[in-house]
Amino acid sequence: MIRRFLLLSLLVLPIGVFAQRVINGQVTDKKGSPLSNIVLTLKGNFQGAAQARLQAQDKTSQTNLTGFYSFKGLDSGSYVLTASGVGYQAVSKSVVLSGTQEITVNFTIFSAAGDLNEVVVTASRNAETLKDVPSSVRILNSKQIEMQRGISTDLNQILTYNIPALTLGTNTVVNKGQTLRGRNALVMIDGIPQSTPLRNGERDFRSIDPFVIDRIEVIEGSTAIYGNGADGGIINYITKKADTSKKFSSLSELSSMGSLVSPKHSIGTRFSQLFTGKVNQLDYVWSGTYEKTGVNKDADGKVVSPFQSLSETTSKNLYAKLGYNINPKNRIEVMYNYYHTLQNSSYVDSAGIYGVRPITGKPGTPIGDKQGTPYNHNAYIQYTNQELFKGTSLNVNLYLQDFYSIFEYSDFYKPAGNSAIASKKKGLRFNFNTQYHILDQLKGDVTYGLDMLNDVTKQNLTDGREFVPEMNMKNYAPYAQLRTFLFENLVFKAGARYENIQLGVPDYTTIPFGNYAGGVAVKGADLSYHTLVYNAGLRYSKWNLFNPFVSFSQSFSLYDLGRTLRLSAVDDVSKIETKAIITNNYELGFSSNWERLNVTGAYYVSTSALGSSLKDVNGVAVPERAPERVTGFEATANYTFLPNLSMSVGYSHLQGTKEVNGKKLPLPTTRIGPDKFTTSLSYAPIKAWDLSLFWIYSGSRKEFTPDAKGNYALGEGPVNSFNFFNLYTAYHFTPKATLKLGIDNLLNADYYPVLSQGKVRTDSYIKANGARYNLTMAYAF
Repeated sequence: MIRRFLLLSLLVLPIGVFAQRVINGQVTDKKGSPLSNIVLTLKGNFQGAAQARLQAQDKTSQTNLTGFYSFKGLDSGSYVLTASGVGYQAVSKSVVLSGTQEITVNFTIFSAAGDLNEVVVTASRNAETLKDVPSSVRILNSKQIEMQRGISTDLNQILTYNIPALTLGTNTVVNKGQTLRGRNALVMIDGIPQSTPLRNGERDFRSIDPFVIDRIEVIEGSTAIYGNGADGGIINYITKKADTSKKFSSLSELSSMGSLVSPKHSIGTRFSQLFTGKVNQLDYVWSGTYEKTGVNKDADGKVVSPFQSLSETTSKNLYAKLGYNINPKNRIEVMYNYYHTLQNSSYVDSAGIYGVRPITGKPGTPIGDKQGTPYNHNAYIQYTNQELFKGTSLNVNLYLQDFYSIFEYSDFYKPAGNSAIASKKKGLRFNFNTQYHILDQLKGDVTYGLDMLNDVTKQNLTDGREFVPEMNMKNYAPYAQLRTFLFENLVFKAGARYENIQLGVPDYTTIPFGNYAGGVAVKGADLSYHTLVYNAGLRYSKWNLFNPFVSFSQSFSLYDLGRTLRLSAVDDVSKIETKAIITNNYELGFSSNWERLNVTGAYYVSTSALGSSLKDVNGVAVPERAPERVTGFEATANYTFLPNLSMSVGYSHLQGTKEVNGKKLPLPTTRIGPDKFTTSLSYAPIKAWDLSLFWIYSGSRKEFTPDAKGNYALGEGPVNSFNFFNLYTAYHFTPKATLKLGIDNLLNADYYPVLSQGKVRTDSYIKANGARYNLTMAYAF
């Protein structure tokens, strides 16, 4: 008996020694879909002396790719466990642990569309909630991006379907005519500028694969917070973060896509792989994507023109991010992203006629170089100190971008050829944030620092001819942004940025293109720009039911200087109109959360003494430097009928005028799109099944009159209304395996995109894609 008792004791002892008190579980959305990157915070709930002991072990975890989390090695006691994530409403639960308990706590959290507690970082370069931002901000969270890329991986479409004030896309590789509130947006990847404002190639939207994007923050309206080029606002792609809850986890996706009207030669494939995890103090994310598309076809089953098309395109994306936590307050992080997309078409353009018949594709061998972006390299190394000294944090970011993009072969040049834009950017940012608390009624923070940027951009023909001379811009810009909370509920923000730019242009000789004879020898110059731009705003955040704001902000832009330089009729750069554009944005808006209803609205006015529209001069598009005024309003609403049924709507109306020879004339459709209305309905018939239907409506715009010969000026063609539907559905066989189906243009609508109608150029008179499918199998572990 004694021997048996001792043996049993030895068997039980290790269990008692090594047993752990564990809390684990899964976080899902209202449809039962697992949610990754949700933060779990575990806080003690003791009273008295025991509280200090337990507070010392407050912990955080993060859900992995299948939505699971875990806390181990816990003491007995009472806890409060909170699940929160960007774009979702936080949920808390009480948990009591005793003995050797293992407790499973699952969460269902709901989308916080319009949630004023949602965090945004782009608006002021420091984390803050939406209720503290006196301007219009749109956030596309990871769930929204996942659904949209399940329909189409074209970022042009993903953006325009979800941002009311962004003009609908063209189904091409370029984002021509896709303005934000009637002006150009500055596109960034983790704060690294992708746009090339010195010579706008309009390929900045498609600068990264959406598979590695965690969220997209859109700041609407002119802003100078990141410098040159944000006349209409900022679109910031924020890349995925590491899943720190496990040492290793993975997500694999395999897709097939093609035309539902005429599948022949249209089938494409795509494979994406992601690995992530955390080992000790090091966390990591690695991702690779390969996509090869077939030919695109319109609603009649005809091959869409290969001109600037997404047809027969091979795309690759490699992404890596490493982070090391030196200690709880100091972190260093590095990121690298490589993006490549080139077309290898087996079709050439047929003869189309604007307003009569579209350009389609016919079998043939294209002349010249392959069009697309052979490479776009982005990288940064970042150091963060959460407490440099009391109340002050520091972020230092050293970054670079190396971009090269080839445009279509054209006889526009004499002789014919391909042009290509090359742009290299190197930057260094020092960003400080100091908190202050003077009185109970007066507290806030100041964000301040210095931006240094070197942007070298040129456009040559691939045969070596210099088309646009190399422009070398150096900018040293100090800035400061004050945020003050007055009586807790009134937020006042004001800031300034000093643009100190030196831009060098070498001697060059223009070449003939279009009806421009070229051959002008132009003496270079060193141009200087010294400008102070301001912003100020107020927001009252006491009531969720009505949260109003008013703001004023300015932007600075050297708009498409290269387009001006290539057309020089004088022999000296100093004689050319090279003034910068200063845009003033005035805005009045509100947010409203009432139970299951979220509403936003804004009215704005945007003015500039110089414009950025293009006009046709002897067959060549040149900038028109005329005073401009843009006005508009937009509204969104989201209503949750049931936990498994919700609806969202968005509307945007825009008007714009320019003043030419004392007359006010409407801005062209290349700048001002027609009214846009979007609606989505999401429903989960059963827990494992997601179903969403999207309706996109684009109105008409016919305020221009033709000349005596019946011809319309550039960008002034009549635009007819059109609408189409998209479908997304997903079935979760297990928490690890999901089958997704997206259908773009579900009812096979036959239409021309906005720019195809309004630009009045035969080379752009191309129909939209007909119905297309995208079938994806995803597996995570």
